[in-house]
Amino acid sequence: MIDALLYLQWTSLHNAVRARLQRLRRPRYLVATLVGAAYFYFFFFRHLIFRGVPPPGRMPMPAADAFFVGLIVALMLAGRLVYAWIISAERAALAFTPAEVAFLFPAPISRRRLVHFKLVKSQLRILFSAVLLGLLSNRFNLLGGNSWSHAVGWWIVFSTLELHGIAASFTRERLLDLGFNPWRRRLWFGGALVLLAVGLGWWLLRTAPPPPAAGPAGPAAVFAYARLVAATPPLPWLLAPFRWVAGPLLAGDALTFLRTLGPALLILGLHYVWVIRAEVSFEEASLELSRRRAERIAAVRAGKSWKGERPARRRGDPFRLRPAGPAPVAFLWKNFISTGPWFYPRNWLLFSVAVLAVVGWLAARPASRPWLPIVQYTALPIGVWALLFIPMLMRRQVHLLIERLDVIKTHPLRGWQVVLGEMLGPVVLITAIEWLLLAVTAVAAGATGSHLPRVAWMAGFGGVGISLLVPPVAGLMIAIPFAATLYFPGWMASVNQPRGMETMGQRLIFSGAFLLTLTAALLPAALAGLGPCLLLEWLTDTWAVALLVGAITAGVVLAAELAAVVWWLGRRYDQFDLSLELPQG
Repeated sequence: MIDALLYLQWTSLHNAVRARLQRLRRPRYLVATLVGAAYFYFFFFRHLIFRGVPPPGRMPMPAADAFFVGLIVALMLAGRLVYAWIISAERAALAFTPAEVAFLFPAPISRRRLVHFKLVKSQLRILFSAVLLGLLSNRFNLLGGNSWSHAVGWWIVFSTLELHGIAASFTRERLLDLGFNPWRRRLWFGGALVLLAVGLGWWLLRTAPPPPAAGPAGPAAVFAYARLVAATPPLPWLLAPFRWVAGPLLAGDALTFLRTLGPALLILGLHYVWVIRAEVSFEEASLELSRRRAERIAAVRAGKSWKGERPARRRGDPFRLRPAGPAPVAFLWKNFISTGPWFYPRNWLLFSVAVLAVVGWLAARPASRPWLPIVQYTALPIGVWALLFIPMLMRRQVHLLIERLDVIKTHPLRGWQVVLGEMLGPVVLITAIEWLLLAVTAVAAGATGSHLPRVAWMAGFGGVGISLLVPPVAGLMIAIPFAATLYFPGWMASVNQPRGMETMGQRLIFSGAFLLTLTAALLPAALAGLGPCLLLEWLTDTWAVALLVGAITAGVVLAAELAAVVWWLGRRYDQFDLSLELPQG
């Protein structure tokens, strides 16, 4: 039986590689593959000649900072645990291909051996991802170590998360069999998490040192204070298991790596035992998952929309849609409904008012004003993260355009209208988040400056100027996954498939493409806005107005760039035929 399983795995891998090589017969896929190969060579593999040794002059991070970074990583892993136990509603379904279902399920194979088969199969993806991220970590990591220690650390993190996700789904299935429906589970686990967070916050307020009376001066002081609070018990105790899992990844030298390897492998082994000993029937859910995936793939290859999804619950209108008007507004209305009521304009406006009211309340009380620098220097990195990474998270929404293409193509619309309409929802979402964070930063900066009127004036004009740049920049970032979907649908079709090496490579290439696009878009806009800004400041000696005028000029350039990109993608959409783009069979 082991020989048969190995044969199935080898045949599946051989056919997948063969299909991707056949795709290279098309010139644009071949050129893109060569560009991607050059990107991986110069950015990752070329640095193997250093054998993982950091470049000269790059010192490892101090132990205190490394401890704080470990807590941050632990918090991220804890967030994955919260998702698995509170948010996720997936059944205990292991992803099998139709061929694996037809070959394995009727065979005399035990349930435990099927689980082993899936675990071994997932290791190919995990090992590939770990090696790539190990090279990337060594390229930018300041913790010391080398590429191989980082690769082992990533392998432990990914394998533990994989096993925990499977174990959590098995446990959720058993709770469902016992009558513990998803809403009861969320109520109990979510309530316990809220009580834990409230108790932890109350304890930290009583035990953690307060910020300085004048507030932390600058980002370094805020970082030092956050590091001090993070080291206050019981927060390190609660995050200890997650820090153990991330220990080998963050190890700065060989001795630390060996010391942290034992606890990490122990937690990994306990998760393995948990998965293997969980006697849960997953065959029915796996069959249903395989059937729906096969129907989706067949529909996409035929250029048709897939109707196999469960009908969504009816939601209220985000805003009143007129019978006649600009077509992109109708797409925005539709995208608001698919996003959910949280981002409906009226709900987001109420949430923004509440957040700004809390920040204003902190600014109005001298006793709480020292907390404002922490709020300010927390909102800034969140804004940068949202601008860079939310567009990458929008790839699935962009891929849904292909699945609905046969319906959208029947609309009497031009290509640029469809592209602009589909892009409008993500752009409005990112803009709303960025504007709220900019408003929070401006209020906090205006209330903490030594010369309050001057600082408030500068913060207000600067915030308005930057806010004008957000929509066109967000539009240019969102245009990248649209361009990839319309020009390389064969690659982007794997977004809805199980995570694999191709998806991992796409994510790394997308990260580089986003940064390159951001640089290429901002450079001419910055040069165009710099001249009027310097000239107006020299004539009026007023930096606030000069910055606003410079931002307006740069925004006009960015808007022109975005209009050109939308027109270009619209022409591609008009020529797009999905039945010819994806291979049949």
